[in-house]
Amino acid sequence: MKVFVDGAEVEADPRDNLIEAARRIGVAIPYFCYHPRLSVAGQCRMCLVETSDAPGRLVPGCQVRVKEGLKIVTTSPAVKENQRGCMEFHLINHPVDCAICDQSGECKLQDYYMEYDHQPSRIRTYKLNKPKREVFGPLVVYDAERCIMCTRCVRFMDEVAQEPQLAVVQRGSHSLIATFPGQPLDSKYSGNTVDICPVGALLNRDFRFQSRVWFVNKSPTVCTGCSTGCNVYGESRGNVMYRLLPRRNEEVNQVWMCDEGRLTYHATNDSRTEWARTGKGDAQQSVGPRLAVERAVELLKPLAGKGGLGIAISAQCTNEEAAAAFLLGAQLGAVHYYLGGNPPGDHDEFLIRGDKNPNTHGVQLAAQAFGVQLEEPKGLDAVKALLAFRTEGLPIDKLQRLEVFIAVAQNENAVTAEAQVVLPCQSVYEQDCSLVNWYGRLQRTWAAVPAERGDSAPGWRWAADLMKGLGAASFPKSAGDAFEALAQKSMHLTGLKLAEIPDDGLVLEGEMPTQWPARAPRPGPGAPSIRPPSPPRPDLRVGDEASGGSR
Repeated sequence: MKVFVDGAEVEADPRDNLIEAARRIGVAIPYFCYHPRLSVAGQCRMCLVETSDAPGRLVPGCQVRVKEGLKIVTTSPAVKENQRGCMEFHLINHPVDCAICDQSGECKLQDYYMEYDHQPSRIRTYKLNKPKREVFGPLVVYDAERCIMCTRCVRFMDEVAQEPQLAVVQRGSHSLIATFPGQPLDSKYSGNTVDICPVGALLNRDFRFQSRVWFVNKSPTVCTGCSTGCNVYGESRGNVMYRLLPRRNEEVNQVWMCDEGRLTYHATNDSRTEWARTGKGDAQQSVGPRLAVERAVELLKPLAGKGGLGIAISAQCTNEEAAAAFLLGAQLGAVHYYLGGNPPGDHDEFLIRGDKNPNTHGVQLAAQAFGVQLEEPKGLDAVKALLAFRTEGLPIDKLQRLEVFIAVAQNENAVTAEAQVVLPCQSVYEQDCSLVNWYGRLQRTWAAVPAERGDSAPGWRWAADLMKGLGAASFPKSAGDAFEALAQKSMHLTGLKLAEIPDDGLVLEGEMPTQWPARAPRPGPGAPSIRPPSPPRPDLRVGDEASGGSR
């Protein structure tokens, strides 16, 4: 339907409220309590505007729906005076502690003060004292003096998380948010209350006092906490990651993410394998990438094509790393391929999946494309040499009996101590790559950490260096090359290039499941993101029989 915002014609959806109708042409109506995914509270009164069907009074833009021919005015003197007055009342008891507030730099109260008020307070009385630094739960701390009672957090817990763990207590200017007595805010989605808090009342205990938000770089990436593959922003400075924030994708995670996923960036910072080294146990020493690769080639060359070599690939690997590993395995004549990864965990009907690996589906698709049969790591007794791309899920007791063990590893653990050569691998958050989530959505991710860490490199690059050392005529020279090597063999990826994957991903139609968790976001019928599989090429014959040395 057609409406008019400050004289400009707008094509609006009948479901739009006045805020959303104005947003369609770039007009910003200010608000605190409104959120497009929550019920309407109408508490802050910042969004009051004038309309043609209510002359002489202001109406809340969050509650009023558009109607044909409606005229909306957002810049009249009455509207401006209301905005100034609302800001003055919101700031009556608000502590002016922006200098020590973690929300500083992304606070709507700061922004609106500069835009709609910008004058000294006229209040000459003491501000109310309320609880400060109140720990609500494992991830959230509350400062009641900063709270403007928008109740977004309460509504989120009731309506989205469906765990009503927060409530408004007391009355009037003494109101505050509280948990129920003896019950902490321990929901697996509690971190979202921090994201939607427009001020610094709710803060993330993990990020608190770590960095100013204007010092960090923000890049789009994909959460590695489970097979949902929530779209997120990674924030970093130098080679250190500071936090993950949800990024909008209606078909994957909407605008939310779980608390466990928020903390997956710690593996990028802590206990990293930084330097290429040779030797085993206490005899390990850093030798640099070139010498480490030469030593690995020296160990692998005598075993090539003799049937005792295995390749282990973690479900934490990217598609590019998996493709390069299978190319290397073909050159070495590997006869066994093992799929490792993090053990399964809890799940729910919303965003959390039991598979705690981001690319199990992608590695399986790559194995299918290369005609490789993946086995359980418990079958390591069948080989005497192993080349592991990431080390999750490998049984330490079976590694100790191997004659040769080479590890491309991201983090230090008991497994890397058993390796004769260790090649440091970048995390998913540090490289350009692609992943496939649990229902077959191919998603691209970008490097969220710009600075390099030691000798670390993507797993596909270590595979390429080993292939070059072994005398291969061709090998991947970029992430795009590694993806293209996979796309040439997979009917699901035919014709695709890494740089052409859309920001919100593509759904591989033939891989979609028939059953879905009750509340999990999903692609709509006929969604433009769904890509049908291509027919198999007549010159490409792959299957279980084509694995290992038989190729």
